[in-house]
Amino acid sequence: MANHISDKSRRFSLLALDELSKIQKQYLSAPEVKSLNEEKISWLNERMRSFHESVVKTNYKKFSFLQESKTVRNTIAHSTGELSQEELEATWKKFFAFSDKARLELQNNITKSYSENKEIRQFEKFGSQKIGNQLERMALTQSLADAMESSISNSEKIPFSNSQSGIEAAKFLQTENQNQESLLDYAKKNPKLNEQIQSEILENLSAAYDETEITSPENPFYNENLFVNKVSKLRDEDLLKNLSVYSEKLFATTTGKDNSANFVFYKKEYEALQQKLKPVKKTEKEKTEKNKSVISQKEYLSELAIIARNLKIDLQKSLTERYTAWQLEEIDKKRRKYLEELYKKLEQFKKLEELLSPFIKSFGRLWDLSAGCFNDYGFEILKDFADLLENDKALKELADLIGRQENEKERYEIELRDKVEIKTEYHPKNAYRGQISGLRLSGEITSALPSELALFQNSATKVYFSQKFAEKKLLSYAYINQEKKYREELKKEEFKKAVKDTNQKGPVIICVDTSGSMSGIPERIAKTITFALAKKCLEEDRGCYLLAFSTDYKERNLTEFNYENGISELVSFLRMSFNGGTDASPALKHSIELLNNNEWKKADVLVISDMIMGDFSVEMKNEIKIQQEKETKFYSLVVGASGNKKVIECFDENWTYDTNARDAMHHLVRQIHKLGDTNAGEEE
Repeated sequence: MANHISDKSRRFSLLALDELSKIQKQYLSAPEVKSLNEEKISWLNERMRSFHESVVKTNYKKFSFLQESKTVRNTIAHSTGELSQEELEATWKKFFAFSDKARLELQNNITKSYSENKEIRQFEKFGSQKIGNQLERMALTQSLADAMESSISNSEKIPFSNSQSGIEAAKFLQTENQNQESLLDYAKKNPKLNEQIQSEILENLSAAYDETEITSPENPFYNENLFVNKVSKLRDEDLLKNLSVYSEKLFATTTGKDNSANFVFYKKEYEALQQKLKPVKKTEKEKTEKNKSVISQKEYLSELAIIARNLKIDLQKSLTERYTAWQLEEIDKKRRKYLEELYKKLEQFKKLEELLSPFIKSFGRLWDLSAGCFNDYGFEILKDFADLLENDKALKELADLIGRQENEKERYEIELRDKVEIKTEYHPKNAYRGQISGLRLSGEITSALPSELALFQNSATKVYFSQKFAEKKLLSYAYINQEKKYREELKKEEFKKAVKDTNQKGPVIICVDTSGSMSGIPERIAKTITFALAKKCLEEDRGCYLLAFSTDYKERNLTEFNYENGISELVSFLRMSFNGGTDASPALKHSIELLNNNEWKKADVLVISDMIMGDFSVEMKNEIKIQQEKETKFYSLVVGASGNKKVIECFDENWTYDTNARDAMHHLVRQIHKLGDTNAGEEE
């Protein structure tokens, strides 16, 4: 949380405020003990105790009521016996005396801290009033954050309020099956994803309330609401006199015909009231006959106001009930639609993370792009290659072998270090009877206290003394006869020391032949090995640069994998159709230029091609040789069996994948294993 207080302080301020609200909702002032049963007394005491403990956990020391709250809590919790009615009532009165002040100070403390997330902060400050005031919105965001946080105990979580918005927000986290529950748990464990889902829920909830706002002309209850508001401002006489007209206007609105206000009933009531109105001029006989049914003008206006008020209440009540039911139904539709999309998105995002986690470090930022990634960037083609890599053990081993080198590899050496141990020893020390260290129980007459020996002198206690003596329970003096000393002892201990081995190779530059002669099986092999190797390099935080060449080349720095652009680039390579002639020289020339830069100077170069191409120029061969003298390794993976031998001879190591052989991949793995064994022998 931002601003002045921590999220913990805000949470416990809200918890304290929640406990206070429960108490004040139940009791306006301190109740009488005799009016409550034991259960209610226990409930009230527990709320007060919990209130104070939440206040303490805010770690805010400047609450003016803190000491008073502590006194109340200690009186309730630390009483050695049952409190009398007078003591309990006095304690409750103390609590209620500062409760209003506590509410204001807690509210002030809460509003010192808004969410660090921009969208959530905007909701807290400027969200829809339909959801609640600022404090209620902050409580809602905290409830949502706590519900999405598994590390907080349930007792410390802010529960969703019983308001309509609180109930509706809680429904967003209700799962319908095990799969949804598993996906929601997955989202909770990803901090960035967790925060973004909270933001989306609040955004959807706000949008649902805004879109169902009755003051919107698109709302089906809009015209009826205008009518009811207009009627509520009419004079009582005008309303009741023209009931037929207003009922027709109400029924003319879209939803007015469903209003349950009984116009027929109120019309009869109004007509009956008019009959009771005291006549202006009547004979004494008429007055006497109708005395019981005649009312004064004042009484008439009073009853008229009651009839009109009840009609207005019925109109508004019926509108509110039907509008609220419709609104909740609409919110539920929008929520179900969002949750359906959310869990689908979570499921696909999880697959995408498993597939592309080596390429993208901060996966939370990919959430907003995930729908586009699946639809536009070829999720299926990435999945195909990932499945191929996963199912072909030989291919996976190949990727491990080629991508085994790391920028820096830690190894451990055993060293001996001196370790000083402090040992405690006890040494005898001359002692005498006057050097008393305390008291003890014993059966020694010489050490017994005089008060114990006096028992023996009295005939009434002599037997008691004998019993204590036999049981060695005489209260006796204790004497010091040892002293504690400390001795340092030097020992040797083994420990592992991490040593950085910087002789390992670093990044990889992959040059892939995309000429027409590579189409078919060689193309699939080239793409799969490239995908596997790029994935492996990025898993190990090694640079990976891709050059796709035919007569020219296209470059892609997979180390700079920028979210949607990176996915797009990788997919565009995997979708590429191989055609055109073959000339590896431009791609190799660019590779050598990269090797002269600090970022790529320790890179190895791998060329994947059928090697059906013309010989390299003398200049190109010389440039390759210069880089080899700088300990740069040039590897070739020949797909096929008819490559140009003069070109192949330029590389340090050459691997072959014979497309006609049944165990071509296993044979390739054995070749690279052999290379690894040779290198290991040279190092030894």
